Amino acid sequence: MGINEFFEKILGQKLPNQYSWGCYVPARKAMCWTVWQEEIEGNRVEVHSDVPYRTKAGHVNRNWTKRKEEFELVQSGVPAYGVMISCGKSFDADSWNIQELNSHEIFELSDLEFNERTKKWTMVIDVNSPIAVEEIKFDQNKAISTLEKHTKAFKTYEKATKLGWELIGLNEQTASLSLNSKQMDIVLSDGSYVRK
Repeated sequence: MGINEFFEKILGQKLPNQYSWGCYVPARKAMCWTVWQEEIEGNRVEVHSDVPYRTKAGHVNRNWTKRKEEFELVQSGVPAYGVMISCGKSFDADSWNIQELNSHEIFELSDLEFNERTKKWTMVIDVNSPIAVEEIKFDQNKAISTLEKHTKAFKTYEKATKLGWELIGLNEQTASLSLNSKQMDIVLSDGSYVRK
């Protein structure tokens, strides 16, 4: 099974293009990103670089641009999962192609961290606790229960839902909502919000 078929038929979301690095899967309310097995160091894997990746022609890689947009959702609390792929080559090989794909399990990504020296963002990948693909889904009910404890933020959330906004992520600082292709972040501490 190829990566495009996996995203479309198993996860339920077609990739934006055949070379995409993953995407947001609305049916699961989760970000699903491909991660190279060869790039896992200890328990961390790179998920984004502040320095744009460029094509051989020198243009900013469109997949890097798309990941930058998706990255903002993860920063806002949208759950992220890694789809494990492998190139079967050494780390310094010129080009990598997918040789293996784990199509039965997916791996939770957490603990976003920035490395100032490399200008790269990494996340912990829990390779010892794979999750069956069928179980990947944002627990909206649990998130709403947590959100209810933040009275001001919950009032803002209730107003937003009446306008059609849907809760897609939650972290310690913000609740992330989506409407069509728009995003709104509600600050838990005071109920203020920012639209993106």
